[in-house]
Amino acid sequence: MAEAGPAGLPDIAPFAQWLGLTTEEAANGRATLALAPRPELLNRHGVIHGGVLATLLDSAMARASRSAPGVRELGGTTDLHVQYLRPAQGPQRVQAWVDHAAGTLSFCRAEVRNAAGELVASASASLRIRR
Repeated sequence: MAEAGPAGLPDIAPFAQWLGLTTEEAANGRATLALAPRPELLNRHGVIHGGVLATLLDSAMARASRSAPGVRELGGTTDLHVQYLRPAQGPQRVQAWVDHAAGTLSFCRAEVRNAAGELVASASASLRIRR
């Protein structure tokens, strides 16, 4: 189990931990996560399953939101839009950032890139925040 964060909740969700997502950076409304895929995360074509990519994007935006100034904890993702641009093979890295946080919502964007730096998928989301 991951270490507890400031609200007493795990710093990393158990599902994200099982997927093997690692946080490289999370501060000031920005986050970078990485994924080294395992065979069970691939679809039948041998590329990373789209659901795994969606989780990678969502998790990165959540980490970015939780690191924004004044945010105590998240209440969850309220909207997630994912665009798949090319098959994802090998290690992936996602960068996420908060575009705007006001009241109880954080509006974020994220991009997944492969080892060659090619854009694999992008997303936007709104997340409920607790201040």
